[in-house]
Amino acid sequence: MVTYDLLKTALNVSATRGNLISSNIANVNTPNYKAQRVEFEADLKKAMDGSQFTLRTTNANHLGGANNIQPRIVENSQNSVKENGNSVDLDIEMVDQATNGLYYQALTAQVNGRLKMMNYVTSN
Repeated sequence: MVTYDLLKTALNVSATRGNLISSNIANVNTPNYKAQRVEFEADLKKAMDGSQFTLRTTNANHLGGANNIQPRIVENSQNSVKENGNSVDLDIEMVDQATNGLYYQALTAQVNGRLKMMNYVTSN
């Protein structure tokens, strides 16, 4: 079930990321608005590599601790791209929105495939 937990978390992260990107785009002309982003994948990779977290594996097929990773919302640390103090770069946000959409579609395809497999196994 760890795989399902990771997929669920990744879907939630993608939904949160989509909301933040939409908020960034909506505030593209708001003075002093700082773009926000979700950081998750790097923390997940660290957890899976074991470079940050100490994990104890009870079974070689288990991935322990990675489902405890939570997304972080951070402000864009780059300098303002506009003279009004706004740090939203519309081109970057549009690319991020398209990338996130593809990521979400891939995750839902994974979930659907696993559910179909589970239904097949339980029906026979």
